Amino acid sequence: MQRNRHTYVAAFDGLRGVAILPVLMLHVGVDALPSCNLLRELTRGWYGVDLFFVLSGFLITRILLGELESTGTLDIGRFYLRRVLRLGPAYATMLAAVFAGALVFDRAALARVPQVLPALATYTYNYQLAARGPHFDVLVVVWSLCVEEQFYLVWPWLLRYLKAQRALWFCAGATVLLCAYRTGLYALLNWGHLDRPTPASAIWIYFASDTRIGVILVGCTAALLLNHPHSRRLWARMRMARWLPSLALAALCVCVYFVTGGRPSSASWRSATFGYSLGAYTVAILIIALLARPSSIVARALSWRPLVSLGKVSYGVYLFHTLIAWLLLRAADRAGMLRAGAYSLSAFAIAAVLVLVATWIAAWLHYRFVERRFMAMRDRPRAGSGDGSERRLQHAPARVIA
Repeated sequence: MQRNRHTYVAAFDGLRGVAILPVLMLHVGVDALPSCNLLRELTRGWYGVDLFFVLSGFLITRILLGELESTGTLDIGRFYLRRVLRLGPAYATMLAAVFAGALVFDRAALARVPQVLPALATYTYNYQLAARGPHFDVLVVVWSLCVEEQFYLVWPWLLRYLKAQRALWFCAGATVLLCAYRTGLYALLNWGHLDRPTPASAIWIYFASDTRIGVILVGCTAALLLNHPHSRRLWARMRMARWLPSLALAALCVCVYFVTGGRPSSASWRSATFGYSLGAYTVAILIIALLARPSSIVARALSWRPLVSLGKVSYGVYLFHTLIAWLLLRAADRAGMLRAGAYSLSAFAIAAVLVLVATWIAAWLHYRFVERRFMAMRDRPRAGSGDGSERRLQHAPARVIA
């Protein structure tokens, strides 16, 4: 049983750094490449979001469990305040930048602003996308933030009511039931052509919370499993298994290759039935392995400083990269660099590097000069708390991407 919940694990930030790269490459490729084999391979990059989902559920649950054991309850109001102060500034900056960009470069798009604002303000934009409603292409990344926020709305209440052991059984059962529900929904929407999902069904199953939140719950399940009193022996064996991180990484790579296959990659029969869940469980195993074996080769590789640096600002990179890609590629198109006949692997590689560097710088600057100020407010101890529990929670690995 692993109780040291608030130890910083650099490999987790490195894992975020690894996860954000294919997502960024996918979105740059969609804008910068014609239909080709490379673009079809890049479409597998959506899996980076699922990795973030699992890690988010795992870390948030461990933090909440620490508070639950320290105080006997959860201060849900404070939890929501901390989430707003952590996630809100970058979200507000991104929305303001998108609308300002539309005002300068695409005024016709401003007519859609009143149609998307309610969903953006209420974190239901993922359902607007799922229903194929009005949207801005550069805001597509908001869908995962909406799923996470809807998860935050419910999960602390459930955990406070169920407590740790009953919550474990709830999460384990919910992941199985949600997988069965998603499989049944896919079959219902695509009966007679199960290998060729309709665009409407693929979009709904990929973006809707009722079909995607199970991935986050897999991370919660892993955190609750480590907290279970009977897990002490299992934890000791995992800490002794030198091969565990390498085997977990290999299993994850094989699983991701299978799950992201088919067309469309993000909602084929492989992913949209059992694939999301299967992939999430392999990610959870890798996360536990990294926690159990922090000195392993895999953990040390993920602790490489550039990856950790990218992972620390991965939330900002995720939110800002589509807008920055749109601006840079628009400028390149005006300069004639991406017109017909100019598409090439080298052009894509240059565009991807430029977007990555520009986004990394923008995310770091925003994190350094904006987000950290709000995080300082978030981590300020409550007046009258003298047991030290708040101070311990301040140092929890709470950098969670949406």
